[in-house]
Amino acid sequence: MAVPRKISVLVPDDEARRFEAFCSERGHKKSTLIVRLIKEHLDKEQYPFQGSLLTMASAKDKSSVNAKKSQ
Repeated sequence: MAVPRKISVLVPDDEARRFEAFCSERGHKKSTLIVRLIKEHLDKEQYPFQGSLLTMASAKDKSSVNAKKSQ
């Protein structure tokens, strides 16, 4: 399972109050709804998950650094 990452977002005051009221009325936790909205947007845009490429690249970088250290 991936480790959650923190994302900070600045929202205009009127939109923040509107979002908080929506979450309160509908029983949503703000952070959970934001995560769901991001996922739905990325899915709608058909943006592919690229984690495996990033994971492979970082593992490759680490192994090359370790190889250089052992020489």
